[in-house]
Amino acid sequence: MRPTDADVTARVDALAEDMLSFLAATVRDPSESGWEDRVTGRYADWFTARDWPVTRQPLEEASGEPRAAQRENLIAWYPGRRGLPCVVLNGHVDVVPAGEEQAWSRLPYSGDRDGGLVHGRGSVDMKGGIAAGLYALAALGEAGVDLPFDVAVQLVVAEETTGAGTRAAVREVPDPAAALVLEPTGGAIVPVSTGLLFFTVEVTGVAAHTSAPWRGVDAFDKLIRVREALAELARKRGAAYRHPLFADVPTAIPFAIGTARAGSWRAAVPDHATMSGRIGLMPGEPPAELRREVERVLAEVAATDDWLRDHPPSVRWDHEGLPGWETPADHPLITALRSAQRECTGAESLTGFTAGSDAAYFGARGVPTAIFGPGDVTRAHAPDECVVEADVVRAAKVLALTLARLVVRDG
Repeated sequence: MRPTDADVTARVDALAEDMLSFLAATVRDPSESGWEDRVTGRYADWFTARDWPVTRQPLEEASGEPRAAQRENLIAWYPGRRGLPCVVLNGHVDVVPAGEEQAWSRLPYSGDRDGGLVHGRGSVDMKGGIAAGLYALAALGEAGVDLPFDVAVQLVVAEETTGAGTRAAVREVPDPAAALVLEPTGGAIVPVSTGLLFFTVEVTGVAAHTSAPWRGVDAFDKLIRVREALAELARKRGAAYRHPLFADVPTAIPFAIGTARAGSWRAAVPDHATMSGRIGLMPGEPPAELRREVERVLAEVAATDDWLRDHPPSVRWDHEGLPGWETPADHPLITALRSAQRECTGAESLTGFTAGSDAAYFGARGVPTAIFGPGDVTRAHAPDECVVEADVVRAAKVLALTLARLVVRDG
């Protein structure tokens, strides 16, 4: 007899305590970017104990990442590598640094379970999602569900820095039928994500004593003009791109400056100014086109300023960019997620994503992709990060039923 939905969700409930204990243990492994080997052994042991074939994929030295030889992706196959169409579950094991310990109300890597929460850096981003994905598969196995596809579980490094881990994992599993990325979405289904480009703009000026600033050229003032022009470009782009799943945010393709610096002494007109930030990419928009658009705006600003005309601002692209992507709402991956979510929660919740993630390496290549995971993303990268235990259990149920209902096409 084919296992029922109730059989599958009952197995998740039976495994819930083990899942949450395992999650807490992984949080206690402080796997900051560069030190993912502090936790990958625990995940490898979990796979081995269940006889899932697992490949260790070291980072390449050419990635430019530190300690590359000591850091490795894990790619495990459920229930094995049978040569069937493949669905990817992708999660990153690296976490951002905890910052100042005194900003936390408990130890940053405590892994404490208290008040229905798992506390600690990485609990939301994204060890909670990984635990939900692993135990969804374990529940399917214990319930006797025979999936008509193989599942490649990619636990990757370096997502918080360069994305080198998933870029390498994609080469190992180049043509999946679908991909589920387990980032925290608050339990909402994300079938569309905008992308982004990181950039740095530099402007030069002429130093002068601040008692006679007219003798110099204020590079910071020039940089402000550049920033205003880029903000206006972003405003027009945001107004031109509308999507119902981004209706609750002011723009789906945010522009923001994260750092700005000018000068070297408070009593001197700055002769150098620089700012770094991000500008959003629409789904399907080639990054090269947006680069050209930004460079055109910089040239237009320079053309209207006597100093900048001869000393134009320069732009450096600090990352190859994360393209935007979208999977149609009626694709089998999304309909399976929606029906599973309705079964588990009584309602559907879909939203768009404006944050960069490794999902771009699948969605932008035409792989049907969705992001789904437990946890409030606003708790990530912050002191007192924590995830609600019930949300992790619920996400595991949704993932298990999604995989049980998913119909994939070979090729």
